[in-house]
Amino acid sequence: MKKSQHIASILNQKKSPILTLYQKAKSFIEIDQKLKEHLNLGSQDHYWLSDLSDDVATIVVDSSSWATRLRYNIPKILKILNTNLNFNKIKTVRIKIKKN
Repeated sequence: MKKSQHIASILNQKKSPILTLYQKAKSFIEIDQKLKEHLNLGSQDHYWLSDLSDDVATIVVDSSSWATRLRYNIPKILKILNTNLNFNKIKTVRIKIKKN
């Protein structure tokens, strides 16, 4: 049986999977905030960046109306990601509606 560890000691380990997950989540939050600042669509609580992999960015929305609104803005989203945020490999934006 493994000995319990304080979360701080786990996060201080260089190859900690929890640290890797935490850093990825923190990075996504920062990228999401920057995207929202540049996109400037008003209420920012209705959509969020959920994944950046290979050449695809995935954004989750809370309603079909926000999905439509973001689909109209895909060229602008791509420009922001490629130019302003230096994700120049992103070629596709997927919009997914969060299921309740």
